[in-house]
Amino acid sequence: MSTAESPAPLKRTSTIVTIVATVLGTVLAYLSLAAAVKWPPFSPAASVAVVKGAHPRNDNCPGSSCAFISVRLENFAPGSVVRCTFTSAEGAEFFVPYDALIDDDGNHTGQSTNYYGTPDGWVSATCGDATGSLKPWGNG
Repeated sequence: MSTAESPAPLKRTSTIVTIVATVLGTVLAYLSLAAAVKWPPFSPAASVAVVKGAHPRNDNCPGSSCAFISVRLENFAPGSVVRCTFTSAEGAEFFVPYDALIDDDGNHTGQSTNYYGTPDGWVSATCGDATGSLKPWGNG
């Protein structure tokens, strides 16, 4: 009797294995495709870091703490142009926007034409929807 009953459980087991393998294969294919096209759930959030650039050699900004405002952008849309705006402890009225061309990896590092020089102050950059700052600005 056990030989007559064995085909049905085997058929059910093979059906379950087939369904599980199909679902697993579909999920893996979806995840691979999503990762390949850098679909947002797999992309880290865009980030901005404010860093000091070169000294501007400008009479309006003497001292070792004076430097151009540079930005380091990561995880933005490759090939896009992202506008950065700046503000500081003294306000935003002295700064002009900076347009960053994002590379094929979604990153950009560049120096704006804006400079700052208050050691105890701070500078903040908003690029797209991401914001970063350097607090305090510091010396040298």
